[in-house]
Formats: sequence, C-alpha cells, structure tokens
Amino acid sequence: MKRVALFFGSFNPIHNGHIHIAHEVLNQKKVDEVQFVLSPQNPFKNSTELWPENHRWEMLTRALAQTPGMSANAVELELPKPSYTATTLKKLVSDNPSTQYTLLLGADSAKSLPTWKHADYLMEFPLLIYPRVGSSIASFSKEQVLNKVPMQAISATAIRTTSDMDLLKAWLPASVLTYIQEHKLLNDI
Repeated sequence: MKRVALFFGSFNPIHNGHIHIAHEVLNQKKVDEVQFVLSPQNPFKNSTELWPENHRWEMLTRALAQTPGMSANAVELELPKPSYTATTLKKLVSDNPSTQYTLLLGADSAKSLPTWKHADYLMEFPLLIYPRVGSSIASFSKEQVLNKVPMQAISATAIRTTSDMDLLKAWLPASVLTYIQEHKLLNDI
C-alpha cells in the first residue's frame, strides 16, 4: 500500500519552509510521497488576500517539478468551494483505495482539527505534526510529531509584503520568484 502525506494549503505562495517540511517527512521515512493539495478557498481564511488559483497552481507545480517524492495535487480545484478537508479525503480515498493517507499539519491546525467539518472522519487518519510559532506540540503523541523540524521563520504573508530581494531569494524557490516577477504579482520587485 502506498503511503501518502497530504499537505493542504493555499500556498499563497509556496515557499522554502513548506518544501523543507516535506523533505523532513520523506527523510524520516514517514511516507512514500508528499502531495501538496492546493486549497482554492480555505473556509477559515479571508479569500480576498489570495492570488488567483491559476497563479498559485503554476508556482506550486514549478516549485515541485524537480523534487523527488513531492507532487502537486489539484483535487480541490475540481471540488465545490469552499474546500473542506473531509470532502477532499472522501474523494481521494474513493479514487485511490490502495493508498494510505496521512494528514500533514502544523501544530496550530492540528489543535483546531476537532472543530473542523466532519472532524470525526478526519480523526480516523494518521497525523504528522510540525511545530508552529505560538503552538505547543507537547499534547501530541511522539509518533505524530515530526522530529528535528525547526520552526520556519518564513510566512507567505511576509513574502507578499516585502520588497527585500535578498529575503525573497532566501524564502522562495528560484522558479517561484521568477514566476512572481514575470507576472508582476509583487509590485515592488
């Protein structure tokens, strides 16, 4: 049975912090593959700050093109909006019965999981949890927590609000930065 970690996010844009977490999941042999599931509209977030999904999808696919064991998954682009994780998982499980899915979540999201739509269904899936600023991982079992994954000092919000080219080069895959520049997604670079 293939083991796949699902890394959900708006990826607005995808950055090196996301990729680092996925590398650690693979390095620790927790799963065989990490699939980045682009969420076109998170029901808990303001969608007015989101770049159009076609840009986010293109950046995601470019960033992952040369990363073994990682891929972009467009399942939520085909589902009704807003995207609910339980709906997505039901579709994936139905379409891929020989795949074992694990949810890859930040500690903040993992703590709020019991409040999500159809949380009882979501709790049936194994969790892999990475640290997030302001959220303790102490309440999770040792098997759920990713070891040796430092908190990332990168945020998509900071990326969208800076014009510091040195920071952008450090935070973003080169293909993503090039795409942002080509499509003038940030006015100051």
